[in-house]
Amino acid sequence: MKRFLPFILFALALPLAAQTSYDELEFEEDELESSYKTTGKNYVLLKSKRGESGMNTAPEADALVSAKSKIKEIVLVYTETKEDDYDSREDANRERWENLIRTYPQFFQANTVYKSICQCVMGGNADALKKIQGFYVYVSGALPQVQAETPPPPTASNPPAPKETSKQEVSQKSAEVSQPSAAKQETKPAETPKQEVARQEPKTVEPETPKQEPVKQETKTAEIQKDDVDDDEPIVKKATSAKKTANPNRPRIAKDKKACRPACYGMGDEDLLAFFKDNIPLTKKERKKAKSWVAAVNLQLNMDGSVKKSTVKGANAEFNKRVETVLKSMNNWNAAVKNGRTTKAVVNFNLKYDKASKTMRPTDFNMNPRPSPKCPCVSDSELFDD
Repeated sequence: MKRFLPFILFALALPLAAQTSYDELEFEEDELESSYKTTGKNYVLLKSKRGESGMNTAPEADALVSAKSKIKEIVLVYTETKEDDYDSREDANRERWENLIRTYPQFFQANTVYKSICQCVMGGNADALKKIQGFYVYVSGALPQVQAETPPPPTASNPPAPKETSKQEVSQKSAEVSQPSAAKQETKPAETPKQEVARQEPKTVEPETPKQEPVKQETKTAEIQKDDVDDDEPIVKKATSAKKTANPNRPRIAKDKKACRPACYGMGDEDLLAFFKDNIPLTKKERKKAKSWVAAVNLQLNMDGSVKKSTVKGANAEFNKRVETVLKSMNNWNAAVKNGRTTKAVVNFNLKYDKASKTMRPTDFNMNPRPSPKCPCVSDSELFDD
């Protein structure tokens, strides 16, 4: 019995080891400028859900679980039609994936591929795009049939016999039917004077002046803006909107329509290493402690390479705050370029202590869009005319 005890404990631990968490998954991310199109026929579409209460079950998904289907690919399709939607992208997608994990953990198998694809159509029809979004669960092989619930067979009970209506009831019903017609004839002459008064009242009052007031105000504000007078709040708002600087999320067009470039700091890795070396100097005492310091850095970059949002996570809270302060002094990155246009990017890396250089060194990079060997880090002057 003692010989089999380790095997029993190992078997009991398997369900716990098989549990999946969001941070353990690796995602392929992409952005589309149109609606998503499916890549195969054998899939089940599930509506995604935010929050922390899990997803709603569906008969098609339950059939995949009961049939133990092999899940080939899970694609999360979400929608962004405004520039501000990018700010909540990471948190929203985390909630969607975690809800799917709570409800259907059986979908997360050994060789399953996970993708997050954005329908990034700025100014598009959000209602139409959201009808397409959700989780597309692609299956290897045919989809299992969903067993429909059969309704219970009808009972052989005799229907109740219709009640016999007496002559008095028939006469009462005929009298009730005839009464509404008489009531209508009586109420019509009583309501006509009220209706005439109601029709005459709007004719006497013609509020045309409120319709003309906005036009007069617009002409006045236009004249005041020419004189650069800022003593009225609405005028100031219109003046500032007209004098906006370049939009950090407005794409730049490269000279070559097929040009590409990964998001890079300065001219590449050496400049990024020099940045952390200069901004996080370590004393001798700190070098001994720094061996256990690991900070996971997440940077969200705008289309002009500026840092939109940065987050730092790690076991050492003091070191995390130190890294966050340093990231605020970081210059703009060279924006990622895809198909001849600058695009938003997400850069993830771990900041670890390097014994050789005795500095904190960024490693384990993960970027979206993914860098390609054919797309080196080059300067803006080589890609753009402006």
